[in-house]
Amino acid sequence: LKIGKTFAAFMEENAGLRALIDTGKGNLQWERDIPAASLANLESLAAKDFQGNLGKIIHDIYQTAHVMFGDMPQGNHKKRAMYRFASKTLMKVLPTSQKAEIEKLIEGKKMKMDLYEILGKCTWVQPK
Repeated sequence: LKIGKTFAAFMEENAGLRALIDTGKGNLQWERDIPAASLANLESLAAKDFQGNLGKIIHDIYQTAHVMFGDMPQGNHKKRAMYRFASKTLMKVLPTSQKAEIEKLIEGKKMKMDLYEILGKCTWVQPK
């Protein structure tokens, strides 16, 4: 494959592309925000009975993620994006006492911002 001109020369010939690129840079968003209605629903479920509604909360988080990331092709990038979204969203709806404890553990590097670690910490009961 031989290319007749450099990228710089191509960009000089197509000056409109540079403006398009500069305009688009401001619209980049590395992470997606949860829709307000979905967050309100999750917060109400958590406020009523967090432990009792935990299965529904996780289901709703993943259902929201599936819709939000529907434009991405299947694969590892989409899976990681949805998993990270689920972890962060769960942290947003945790009851205050559990949230403070988990944030302290994360800051102290005793655990990671990982969905399964957060769930484990929320559901594990001290043996008697």
